[in-house]
Amino acid sequence: MAKTVIIYIDIDDDLSLAGIKSPVIGEANVKEAIDKASEIMADDSDFNSMIVAYNIYKKMKKEGQDVEIVFLAGSQKGGLEAQRKISAQLDEIIKELNPQDSIIVYDSPEDAKALPIIQSRLKISGVQRVIVEQHRGVEETYILLGKYFKKILNEPRYSRIFLGVPGAILFAAGILEVLGLISYIVPVITILIGSAMIIRGFDLDEMMEKWWENSTIMVIAALLSSISFAISLINGYFTYISIKGNSVYVISTVISSMLPYITFSILILLGAKALSSALDKSIKLFHDIIKISAIIISYYIITDVLKNLEEGIYIIQFQSFYALTISSMVLIFAYIILNLIEKYKFSSS
Repeated sequence: MAKTVIIYIDIDDDLSLAGIKSPVIGEANVKEAIDKASEIMADDSDFNSMIVAYNIYKKMKKEGQDVEIVFLAGSQKGGLEAQRKISAQLDEIIKELNPQDSIIVYDSPEDAKALPIIQSRLKISGVQRVIVEQHRGVEETYILLGKYFKKILNEPRYSRIFLGVPGAILFAAGILEVLGLISYIVPVITILIGSAMIIRGFDLDEMMEKWWENSTIMVIAALLSSISFAISLINGYFTYISIKGNSVYVISTVISSMLPYITFSILILLGAKALSSALDKSIKLFHDIIKISAIIISYYIITDVLKNLEEGIYIIQFQSFYALTISSMVLIFAYIILNLIEKYKFSSS
């Protein structure tokens, strides 16, 4: 059993581009991987890091030390998925080799994200970061730019930022131009760039991917709900600037114009949750149905009140109050009954 393992980290899985499946364990397999990589990625810093890791291994082995070498790769998507794959492969290596410590070789700050993962399971006795120095003449600069441009086109974690955000800005500019609203381009660009920074800064895109894997229905519902809510804000704004009257009339009219879209936003989320509960055959389905019923009843009552306010009727009519009271009592009673049924089934099981 090897006491020290030399670990080369490739968190964005460039190894797969050379047809190399990770983890790569042992000198023979590593030499084969290096041969494959030399044909496809010889000018890549990852290839240099592989050579450095292999040279460290050979030197320590020549000195009579008990060592083994492995290559670990994550995912081209980067983020949590890449880290989780590194973690799974590390567990496999520890189980097979049972090393006492490790020496880590990597070449980019992104690869360094794997260090805490390794350190949580295995002692790190050394770290070697490989920095490749290049003479950047005109020709070399074009080659380097071409390499990075290829990464932008082919690797999702780069294309989202360098293609997705500018693409969204150009698309928004075109739409505003068609609608004759080009004066709004500056705030729209600010919102898009700010949104991209927030999404990337808080890893919301990775959270969304994870959410998508766990519940595709909820993700689709959330997107539709967000679109509907955005439309409600736009509709409310244009209603506000197009009407005149006293403050009560203006506010009630604006709310009336927004209410259908806001209600739809809420209903589609609750409907998706109810559908998920139905597919899981959960009793929570009835809870979701009660919530949906409450939203629908509330919508019609609020719509009636707003209509009265628009017509100058400022006293809440008895009919609206009566409908609100009766519907609330029915929903509360149904909720209590369902809770009792749920508790009975739980205690019986």
